[in-house]
Amino acid sequence: MTAALFDTHAHLTDPKLATEADAVIARAAAAGVGEVLTLGYDLPSSEAAVELARRFPGKVYAGVGLHPHEADTNWEALFPRLRELAADPAVAAVGELGLDFYRGWSGEARQRALLAAQLELALEVRKPVCVHSRGAETAILAPLREFAEAAAARGMATPGVMHCFGGTLEEALRFADLGFLVSIAGPVTYPKNDQTRAIAAGLPARSLVIETDSPYLPPQGMRGKRNEPAFIVETARAVAAARGVTFGEVAALTTDNARRLVAAAVSGASRR
Repeated sequence: MTAALFDTHAHLTDPKLATEADAVIARAAAAGVGEVLTLGYDLPSSEAAVELARRFPGKVYAGVGLHPHEADTNWEALFPRLRELAADPAVAAVGELGLDFYRGWSGEARQRALLAAQLELALEVRKPVCVHSRGAETAILAPLREFAEAAAARGMATPGVMHCFGGTLEEALRFADLGFLVSIAGPVTYPKNDQTRAIAAGLPARSLVIETDSPYLPPQGMRGKRNEPAFIVETARAVAAARGVTFGEVAALTTDNARRLVAAAVSGASRR
């Protein structure tokens, strides 16, 4: 494997992976995956993500945030600590944040309030966001447009990434037009998932990244197994096939885009 890959969304601190994180990272490196962005979804997982990123500088980056499923909790009490974490140099993104109207595990008003608070925090620390949007691609467009405009005004290189995007190509292009990266995950390999392959084929090269969402959403050849960053190779192959280009081309462009995402956080930190 000569082309380096970047997994832009994993949960290495999830209980299914956390006890063997060192081995998981080693297997990823052996498969050609040199860098991983590991995301928090509540306060404990965010704290653990920062600790892991500190242990593996240049290989693991952290994202800290509160998932929309956390919106009905007393998240306001957690925000001072989340703000401290977000300012840490090991943190490359604020998130996983967003809206989830598919599960409906939290009320819409509380989800919107939590999203707004975290978008404001991301502007405060000048770091991009990692966005979860499920069943909410229309609802989340306006707040993300406002955020993207504010991020550009602050000189941020990119506003963030739409994680494991599940909407249509038309919807994906709307976010790409705002400057967001759009991430393709393991479902692009599923035989019936023509919609995700259409997104992979139709996105501008500058907007495309890939991810595993480990330990969830393993690619087709690993269905039934726990997902991990090493398996992103299969996603990259499927994206290459959808775009009609080589594996190496997909690896190069997605890794360059992912590094731009990380660099946005680093440059933002240096200007504070």
